[in-house]
Amino acid sequence: MKKIMISLFILVSMLGFAERENEGSAIREVPALGNQGAAVENTGAVSGRGESQIPDDGGETVENPETPNEVSGVREYRPQSLIQLDEQMKKGTRSSIIQLNARYEQELNAYLESVSYNSDVIFYLANEYMMLNNYSRANKIFLKDNRDLRNVFGAATTYRFMGQHQNAIEKYNQAISINSGFAESYLGRGLSYRNLDEYDNAVSDLKTYISKTGAHDGYVALADVYFKMGKNKEAYAIASQGIAKYGNSGILRVLANNILKNKID
Repeated sequence: MKKIMISLFILVSMLGFAERENEGSAIREVPALGNQGAAVENTGAVSGRGESQIPDDGGETVENPETPNEVSGVREYRPQSLIQLDEQMKKGTRSSIIQLNARYEQELNAYLESVSYNSDVIFYLANEYMMLNNYSRANKIFLKDNRDLRNVFGAATTYRFMGQHQNAIEKYNQAISINSGFAESYLGRGLSYRNLDEYDNAVSDLKTYISKTGAHDGYVALADVYFKMGKNKEAYAIASQGIAKYGNSGILRVLANNILKNKID
């Protein structure tokens, strides 16, 4: 279970600043940030931003549900009916894909009904699509369960990957109401607030995330948000705190240097 959870949360811990390189970001000039993020994402749940180039297929498949996919390294949790439909959609025309999507929804609901909409089944199935970079499909499956934190968080995170930040915030709110101690919900919500230019809300969430975890990505995110707000003094202070704790962080050091290039009031 822990490994599966890591695959779902790995991009959250890597921030996803590349979702939207806004003008004025203190980290936008970090040469390796985008490449580093993509490299890490490919080892876990997702790669790329997924805002406009979301595949509508399920990826490669294998017959044995207990063996990883030879191409992607992803375990197969789809029933055969969904595998077949995913394969057909790879080769379908625009009109046929509409029909196949409708059939897929029917087969998915029938499958989930057969397992009484079991939260574990929903999570493993949706997480497989996340690992295959199919955020839209993963999102639709995560949304089938509004009780389990993993699935609510998964729905929020896939919304964020697709650039639907208001929807993401609503689902992160729900995740926090389920378990206010789960720190990654504050990070994810803070990043969505950041991308909606709601900086005060982003600062609040990122401070909460740091207070709960002391994690490296929290310092990077908060310093960057302060910089975008024009609060260079606060941005540099947070970056410096992060460097004191994570001395080998190239991202924090470049971020701090970029802040210093600007006037610190």
